[in-house]
Amino acid sequence: MNLFFGDSLTAGENNNDTSFVNYVKCNSLNLGISGTTIGEYSIYPVDGNSLLGVIARNQNSIKDADKIFLEYGCNDVAAIMCGFATIQTVTVSFVKAIDWIRQLNPFCKIYFLALGNEGVISSFARNECYYLENAYFSKFDFKFPISVFSDIYNKILTNIDKICDIIYMFDSEVSSDWLSDDGVHPSNAGHIEIASNIDKYM
Repeated sequence: MNLFFGDSLTAGENNNDTSFVNYVKCNSLNLGISGTTIGEYSIYPVDGNSLLGVIARNQNSIKDADKIFLEYGCNDVAAIMCGFATIQTVTVSFVKAIDWIRQLNPFCKIYFLALGNEGVISSFARNECYYLENAYFSKFDFKFPISVFSDIYNKILTNIDKICDIIYMFDSEVSSDWLSDDGVHPSNAGHIEIASNIDKYM
């Protein structure tokens, strides 16, 4: 059994009806929850649904897992830009999560699912900043600088790369038909593309 932890990119837009987890070849369980972060901080009302919280509720499944995939980052960057977290607190929370998983299951393989290369990250940063400014902060005129968003995401990724293996969800430029109308969440075609990249590690 493979376990997938993550935010809305993993959960799918319609309560797991559409998710790359549905398309991976091996037997897998989707534990993604929209809006979640690595640690107990968020711009969304999801306290208790952090990576650490989800681990706490799924310890038995973790003990039996062959591979565990962790997909986070965009919400963590937003939390940092809003002043709710720092790169250090994100990293510390991730280290705690990895240590806990390895205590529960020393033999499972752990992967972190990152957006992709610099071009992919920049594309997602542009769309994510626009999405946040208009969907969540339109009343407050709060701005998310694209370059800052990309820089924070890359710094988080650099720290995570020291802790576990990284898989790119998109290993090339992101096609427009791989994204939904908001430009942030994958379309059905996007989920299929992500699954094909993950299958290389199954």
